[in-house]
Amino acid sequence: MTVVKGRTSPDQQKAYQDGAYRHGYPGRVSIPRVDLWIAAFLGLRRQDSAVGGVADPSSLGMSAVFAFLCSCALVVAALAANASRLGEGWAVPAFYCAIAAIFLPAAARIIHPGASRLERLALILIVTAALFVVRLIRAPVAFIDHDEFLHWTTVNDILEAGRLFLPNPLLPVSPLYPGLELITSALVNLSGLSVFAAAIIVLAAARMMLMLALFLLFEKITDSARIASIACLIYMGSSAFLLFDVHYSYESLAIPMLAAVLLASESRRMEQGDAAGWPTVVASMVLIVALAVTHHLTSYFCAALLCGTAVMECLRQGASVMQRRQAILLASIAVIAPVAWSKIVGNPTGSYILPVLAGGIHEVAQLVSSSTSTRKLFVSDTGALAPAWQRYLTMAGVALICLGLLTGFLRSLVFNGQHRNASILWPPTRWRLWRSSLLVVLVLVTLAYPVSIIFRLTRSGWEIGNRVGSLSFLGVAIVVAVAVAAFWHGTSRGWLRATALAAAATTVLVAGVISSEGPRILVPAGYEVSADSSSIEPMGISAARWTREWLGRDQHFATDRINRLLLSTYGRQQVSTTLESGRDTGMAITAADLGPMERKLLIDSGVGFVMVDLRMTTGLPGVGVYFDGGAQDRNHMVPLQASSLLKFNSEPDVDRTFDNGFMVIFDVGRLGIAGQPAVPRKRTGEPVQSLERTDGDLQ
Repeated sequence: MTVVKGRTSPDQQKAYQDGAYRHGYPGRVSIPRVDLWIAAFLGLRRQDSAVGGVADPSSLGMSAVFAFLCSCALVVAALAANASRLGEGWAVPAFYCAIAAIFLPAAARIIHPGASRLERLALILIVTAALFVVRLIRAPVAFIDHDEFLHWTTVNDILEAGRLFLPNPLLPVSPLYPGLELITSALVNLSGLSVFAAAIIVLAAARMMLMLALFLLFEKITDSARIASIACLIYMGSSAFLLFDVHYSYESLAIPMLAAVLLASESRRMEQGDAAGWPTVVASMVLIVALAVTHHLTSYFCAALLCGTAVMECLRQGASVMQRRQAILLASIAVIAPVAWSKIVGNPTGSYILPVLAGGIHEVAQLVSSSTSTRKLFVSDTGALAPAWQRYLTMAGVALICLGLLTGFLRSLVFNGQHRNASILWPPTRWRLWRSSLLVVLVLVTLAYPVSIIFRLTRSGWEIGNRVGSLSFLGVAIVVAVAVAAFWHGTSRGWLRATALAAAATTVLVAGVISSEGPRILVPAGYEVSADSSSIEPMGISAARWTREWLGRDQHFATDRINRLLLSTYGRQQVSTTLESGRDTGMAITAADLGPMERKLLIDSGVGFVMVDLRMTTGLPGVGVYFDGGAQDRNHMVPLQASSLLKFNSEPDVDRTFDNGFMVIFDVGRLGIAGQPAVPRKRTGEPVQSLERTDGDLQ
């Protein structure tokens, strides 16, 4: 660029060269160059001065004050949860406010450069512990979420039989990946605790391990404790973080194990000397194998990350031959371990995952071609519209994440360069000069986040979007953190900008919780039809326990999706599911008449008892289905008919064994077998419990 001499001062000439002036005339300010603004916005040139901290790294700072603030917010959360059980309308907004109060003050302190490394780590662990207590406040004495019952059944089988791989009709794949259940059952046997108490201890340890591993991992790949702590904050904004990933489910243990694998892998790369990295390689291999027997999807995702890292390590200039060999070895083990384990246990994941994936992709294709209507956003399957504040917060959270990705994607790649004057337009001789291959892979993983949003717009693909979104947040967290530290906050030392950014991070957190749980985050005052945690209540539990006491264990039941959870865990009964047998017994229960097809379905399924819940006639299903979600169990416009559920009363070879006024158990063991006693069980002669209801009418 040519500078016109003699007409400008040295400062003006410097400004001209930097793009602040277009013309060399004194006193005349030109239009700023848009290309330089875009370059600064996208982060095309590295700026290290904006990402560091300024405090003593060994100081705990104000962490004790923030711990006290979190405890006060937890008191509010407990009051809100109790108010929800009493039917108070203010309970859910107050609960969300308590979550925000836990997060916001600590987030502002972490984003501010004045916090030390030790204080940042302490604040991350304090907020993590407080948010885990939120999960306990929501369900303090027992499991209430759908997936928890599936794995509770598996751990009960292990404890009672003393061996693995017993069939679980609720989730046939669960016994084949018993990592979580093995740890829980070991703790139960050693301590004498209940399964619920042992599970809470395991989940709490896993959650703390996850955040500690993520902090150390992000710190290693960015060489910045400030960026690492901000990335941990952003990761908490994942829709699965607050509740889903602390359910008693195998993914809740698998995600921390994945973080530990990545941390060990990155520690291996940073070891001095080729031989020094082998101990961490061995540790990584052990963790990879343990992950392979814990959760299928997470182990496949781990394989993808390590394979991508190995490719990038082979391309990276400056990597030693031994580092490349170790990266290839870890990638090979990460691929072999889950595939080999799947083959050993009978390859169950194909029939379990592929149909869901195929259905989601099909709906996305129809959505793109505009040949089908999308899932109605913020509208439940019962037709209830989410409150306006929840809708606006959710959209704001997604928009903030997208803005962070826009300003952090290229900036993260530039930040990963080995030279301080690196830019995205490196000279060809420097294109492969990056510090961390894993950071490059995590940046590329963020491309899956928009895909997860598209899947969430469909009905069948919502679960896929939820899982993909939570895994992609490993990359989203670090990319957005780089954008926050290097661009949005910059070199500011004041509290105003840090507080504003903390408010934005809090919006992302609350938006993630809303997108996952919505208005049903708390247990309501009354029973809700087929609404998972909102349908778990004492009446159903007592009925399940009655079957265990009076009918004996291991009877074969056909019932709806809620009561089979209770029968399998509290009643220790066998239940009929489409996943296990391929037969949808719900069709026989909801049919208007017990015809030959319905009889054959029950007989072929080996069903001995049918439990019908007449509360299903009072409303539409909260999750869209009453039973297994077959063709006849979707898109309900009206509730089920009581006359259809009670048709068994008129059958001569069916006896009514239990009736508490809302729930009825029919003995169908004599269907097709003439002359057999109705209830050939260990205890007979007890009078049937009934509240005098005529057939088809609920008094």
